This record gives sequence, C-alpha cells and structure tokens, in this order.
Amino acid sequence: MATIYDNDIRGLFTGKGFEFAVSMDCEGTNYDKNLDANVGELERFVAAATAAGVTTVLFVTPRFAEALERHGLAGRLPREYRVVYGLHIHPDNLPDEMESALGFIRPDEEYLASYTEEQQRAIISSAYAYVLDRGVGPLRIFRGGCFSMGPDTSRILAAETPIRFESHNPFREQYRPEPGLLEPLPVYALSRDEELRLEFFTAARLEEMVRGAIRSGAKTLAITHSYMLDPNDFHYRRDGIEGDIHVRLARLLSVIAEAEAGA
Repeated sequence: MATIYDNDIRGLFTGKGFEFAVSMDCEGTNYDKNLDANVGELERFVAAATAAGVTTVLFVTPRFAEALERHGLAGRLPREYRVVYGLHIHPDNLPDEMESALGFIRPDEEYLASYTEEQQRAIISSAYAYVLDRGVGPLRIFRGGCFSMGPDTSRILAAETPIRFESHNPFREQYRPEPGLLEPLPVYALSRDEELRLEFFTAARLEEMVRGAIRSGAKTLAITHSYMLDPNDFHYRRDGIEGDIHVRLARLLSVIAEAEAGA
C-alpha cells in the first residue's frame, strides 16, 4: 500500500540542527509561457524530494491552481508526496474572472502591498477562495509575488484566513510584514540577491551554500520556480543555465546525504 502523507507546515523545521526543505513559486502566465509542459514535470520533482525525505512547499497562484486541477494533480499531490500547499499572489496576473470582479486591478502593478488595505483584503479573499475551489488545499502558508508583503497583508492574513505562516527572503525591500502575526519560514538567503535558488548561480555554488548551511546547523528552505520544471523551457537557453532544476535538486540532495552519512 502506498504511503499517504498528512502534511502539516507545523512539522517543518522543528528538530535540532540542519534541516532542509524546498519551496516552489507556482506561477501564472506572467512568468510561465509554457504552463502545461511545466505542470507535466511537477510530479517528477516532488517525487524526487519525497524519496529523499524532503518536503516541497508549493506556493500556488490562482492561474496555477487551475492548471493543477486540469491535470488531475490538485488533490493527489499532498496525499501521495511530501507536499504542503501555500498561497501565492501576483495581482497583475489574476484569472480574467477575478480581475473583472475586483475592478480596481492595475495591470502594471506587480506588488500586492502597493494596494490599499481594503483592496488587499479583496484580492486575498478572492485568491484564497479561487485556489481552494480548484481543489488546492489546505493552504497553510503565504508568499507574496516578488516577495511583496506589508503590515496590511500580515493583518489581513492573520485575521481573515487560517494561514499562520509566511515565507520570504527577509533581505528584500518588498518584505515589510507586521511582526508577531505570522510565523516566518524564510528562504535561506545570505543577502538580498544571494539566496538558495535552484536556478541561480552554478550548481557548484549552490552546493557550497548547502555545505555552509550544514556546518552552521541552519534551517534551510531552498526556492525555485515552476517555469523551470520543463528541462526544455526557454528560460534555460535564454539565461544560460547549465543543468535543470531536477538535476540541481539531485546534486543538493546528494550533498546532504553525504553529510548525514559522515556525521
């Protein structure tokens, strides 16, 4: 009988010393021009992480939620793999019906926190309901698109949703939460631009960052993006990235396994 996972974000990073998980911003058509091909490679990614005992936190936009439902993955992934769902919002890339209902959306405004408190409340409420309606849930954690989060965002999420965790690169200027309302699970980052992002840097540099995290006993949340899932996606050629994120994840998992074997 296959293992059935009852994943809960509260179980992440509760042990001692180094612990590792991976997060993925699951985007819409603003960044992902190859949405269905990338969704088709998602199960391969979470299966590899699960086999190594690693949880994948999927931050899902409304547009990506629709694709998960269409591909028959929405309800199945968290049952069969170590997957936790979170909410991800890019207000400039909402489904047409959401954008029409909201009315005030500015097509060139990518930061959620740039909207007023009442507007953010409407956006968050609408996005939360839309994602759940596609069978993607429960939603346990929040990450703003482009790491955008302000004090209003924190208050709305804490007061009006069951979400009690948030995740961002804390060095980014777009990240301005109200402290104490949501539990932070930050991306592993050394600075604004040096974060453990699978499509950043060389694979060797990423391995070096993980070794540093192991030595320091850090809680280590890597980050990547859904538009990198298809090894043939144009981003690899455009940005000169060597090795797709499946290969890079495998290399990091190997580094961790070697460290654990030598401990």
